[in-house]
Amino acid sequence: MLTAALTACLLAAAPTPTPPPLREADLAPLFRKGPAAEGKAAYDAGRHADAAARLARAPEPEAAYIRALALLEVPRPEEALKVLAGLEEKVPDLADRVAFLRGAALSAAGRPREAMAAWAQVPDRSLLAAEARLSRARAASALGEGAAALEALAPLLRDGAPDDLSRPDLAASALLLAGRIRGAARPPDPAGARRDLMACWTAHPLAPESSECLSAAAALPAPHGGPPSAEETLRRAEGLLDANRNGQALALLEPAVAALRPDDLGAAACRARAALGRGYRKERSYRQAIDTLRPVVAGCEDEGLRVRSLYLLAGASSISGDRDEAVALYRQLARDFAGHAFADDALFFAADLLARAGKSQEAREALAALVRDHPGGDYREEARFRLAWLLKQAGDLDGAVAQLLAVEEEQAGRDGYEHARAAYWRARLLAGRGEDGRRAAEAVFTELATRYPTDYYGLLARARLDGHGGQSLPARRAAPAGGTPEAAYDPGPLREEPHFRAGLLLLRMGLPRAASEELSAIPAARLRAAGDAPEPVLLVADLLDRAGDHRAAHNLLRTRARGALRKPPEGENLRAWRIAYPPAYRDDVRRWAPPAGVPVELVQALMREESALDPRAMSGAGAVGLTQLMLPTAQSVAKSLKLSRPTRTDLMRASLNIRLGSHYLGELVRRFDGSLPLALAAYNAGGGAVRRWLGGRDALDVDEFVEEIPVEETRGYVKRVLRSYAAYRLLYGAPEEASLGLLRRAGGKG
Repeated sequence: MLTAALTACLLAAAPTPTPPPLREADLAPLFRKGPAAEGKAAYDAGRHADAAARLARAPEPEAAYIRALALLEVPRPEEALKVLAGLEEKVPDLADRVAFLRGAALSAAGRPREAMAAWAQVPDRSLLAAEARLSRARAASALGEGAAALEALAPLLRDGAPDDLSRPDLAASALLLAGRIRGAARPPDPAGARRDLMACWTAHPLAPESSECLSAAAALPAPHGGPPSAEETLRRAEGLLDANRNGQALALLEPAVAALRPDDLGAAACRARAALGRGYRKERSYRQAIDTLRPVVAGCEDEGLRVRSLYLLAGASSISGDRDEAVALYRQLARDFAGHAFADDALFFAADLLARAGKSQEAREALAALVRDHPGGDYREEARFRLAWLLKQAGDLDGAVAQLLAVEEEQAGRDGYEHARAAYWRARLLAGRGEDGRRAAEAVFTELATRYPTDYYGLLARARLDGHGGQSLPARRAAPAGGTPEAAYDPGPLREEPHFRAGLLLLRMGLPRAASEELSAIPAARLRAAGDAPEPVLLVADLLDRAGDHRAAHNLLRTRARGALRKPPEGENLRAWRIAYPPAYRDDVRRWAPPAGVPVELVQALMREESALDPRAMSGAGAVGLTQLMLPTAQSVAKSLKLSRPTRTDLMRASLNIRLGSHYLGELVRRFDGSLPLALAAYNAGGGAVRRWLGGRDALDVDEFVEEIPVEETRGYVKRVLRSYAAYRLLYGAPEEASLGLLRRAGGKG
């Protein structure tokens, strides 16, 4: 007995063996040959009866799940129920999905009560929980069991609208159903019906159901029926503005604000005026924005509303050309709201306007105040660089070099962008100081080009070396001869995460959309639980990339695995870089970029920075799709290509958007004599704006011109796209193409 007890203790104390890492075989498709592969191919082709027949011969339990999907499509629900019997035990990671399918099959077989019981087995943690509850409620409502339906719907009524507009808004459907049930109850509950229906209309403005909700609410008996209240209208308009449906929001807000007394500055009136001013600002109606926002800033009590409106008012004044007014407003914001996050922004923009007005000393004082008073502000480093730039412009080159060197030394090992920018411009200033300065500058350029091969300033440094007689660096390619190294990941805490396990299995089963949904649902806490180990994040990003969800994959790396992108794209780290810079929509890009006269990798970079690879992206200004085209621009390009006039919905089709965006970019490259920086600035801000900015600056090199672009968004945009272009060329293209027009004079050839 003693020996047995001792043995048990020793076994208990023994370390748990570390599970092996996941390798390529653990991530590979399950159905590679035989009936399962044939059946899955038939299912993907929409031949559901053929798929069901072929999959019946497949031994894999995962193939049975696909067969059940096919049988429901035929539809043969009773046969699907036989396939689903006991399947939870065979594929436990999909147990919730099996329960949902069983409910769907029972419903299709005309067995609603059994269907309700099956849907009730879908746990609330499941991604199908909301759809299961809505299905239960619809079945209960059809049976006349309103109370049971409302019980099933209760958790859904508090949900917001989905971020992905391609997904159905189940909460809106739930609110519509709940409102109808309450209105038809015995006795009826018109107040509750109104509450649910108007919540649908106000909080879910993009849902197709919202118009039905409004009609149903209007038809309720008095006093609960009738048109929406002012508050309900305002809430819907604010939601539309948040969703960048600015025109629809203005259509609601303009008559609402016009009906207000001029002296009405109550809480609701102030919200309405602020929302209208924001809408005008987003639509670039700057004079109307100014007139609408002034009374909010002057007389409203809500401090948060006032500071946001003051920020918008100052920006609108700046864009409309009233620099003095804009400077005064920015200074007012920084003074009256010194503790607000906008305060350092306001000081920076005031300094920028002062510098452009030739008031260099005042600008330097404002920047110095920002650096001194806002050490944690997000504009601090930009202010330090601008101080150096103003010293350079004033001819104080020693002061500029000293300021840049201080930034360079402080940011070494911390912020690669700030370090590279300071080092590059210090080298540019040194290059004009005789032979010793030229050699020192060449050493800095060499270090930058080697250390930051995919950074904007690394790109500039390489161009300087290649174009000005410096020591030319050999062209780099990231891909080794053998391609990307085989994956080997330690999932760490993800091994026990249900969404990870389901996502991996669904991906291997060839169901990429469902896999992406599961992987995207992994709680952030699970990823943080890995500590400094990057592998769980890289693994999830890799799986999302394999599922074709390039947007989610590269965004995950951008936000949670930046450390991987600070290392060179070599060896095992190459996979992370290729996920962060994916060749998304490659066939379409290869088809349309060359005829437009633009490099394939440039279009890839532009899509990554414009839309984060989201084909349905819509900006606040109304730009649509992968290349973020404004509708009038897209329609003009389509006309020149003899294509039909596109709608906004058309522009969400990847192939058409890439074709039109590539052609438009090609036009701009030709218009600006092959200078990619100028063409990209024009793509973002318009060709007319770039021509205006070039006025009086023709003697500047393009790199100097980019730093002096007066619009911060455009200035950063040019750098980001060129940085991504460098990365795409290094990973997939031809990095030996060096100049890109980077060393030309802004006004012509150089």
